Amino acid sequence: MASGSVPESQPDILTAWEVAALNLLIALDPAAGWDVKATRENMLALMQALDRGDLDPALADPAFMSLTEALLLALLRGERIEVRDPSTYAGREAIFAAAQVIYNQAVMRGSWKLHPDIRRAMGADE
Repeated sequence: MASGSVPESQPDILTAWEVAALNLLIALDPAAGWDVKATRENMLALMQALDRGDLDPALADPAFMSLTEALLLALLRGERIEVRDPSTYAGREAIFAAAQVIYNQAVMRGSWKLHPDIRRAMGADE
């Protein structure tokens, strides 16, 4: 982004997913004082919430799962994602890992249908 330019109104898909995940955590515990820049710690907390079953409603939420799937498809397809926030960029591996676990859980629990491109990449059609 060039200096003096107007920032885009839509965040990149990685940042959008991180924000959605953080909003889930805030909804679960609004008094926790979440640090929005603590990406790795937030993704760990998200995985702990998943393990406790606290994210079951999110696994059935079409908006959240569509965003999760879009992020994973971007990764699978090698799409370029321009991340502006340094803390999001630094935590990108944790974000992708959390998104993968959540997506897998939603599919395994029958809350979400596995995308055909992901199925092919996994070799599940063979």
